[in-house]
Amino acid sequence: MRRIFSIIFILLIFCSSAYCWGRKEKSVLFLSDTPENLMQVQAKNVFRINSRIYFAVSNPKGFKSDYIKYQIVKQDEKAHIAGLSRVRNVTCRLKNKNSYADYFVLSEAGIYYLQIFDITNLQQWVAIERFQVVSD
Repeated sequence: MRRIFSIIFILLIFCSSAYCWGRKEKSVLFLSDTPENLMQVQAKNVFRINSRIYFAVSNPKGFKSDYIKYQIVKQDEKAHIAGLSRVRNVTCRLKNKNSYADYFVLSEAGIYYLQIFDITNLQQWVAIERFQVVSD
């Protein structure tokens, strides 16, 4: 009986450590209306039309390539595919393997999604964030 408990105990330790080793560090995407507030925990998700929307993505594992692609997608009832229409699709060269920051301006109100892709896998986003653009 003692042997069975020790085997179960060893298996539990092994399984829990394997779970911790297998955990992936997630990428983080921040949005802000000013570059100074970009890395704050409480990022902003509502912006005005024609204002600069700053974003920064941080990937602790590092990107596999020197390029990333970011897409801005608008939630649109008139769109043909899943109610989403692509607004912007940009490929950028990275200066740092672990992070990237930039800004963009949108001129229409609506609900948008910012998706970040590693250029080596355009089927699965690295980070995604929902935000809204409102009129004055």
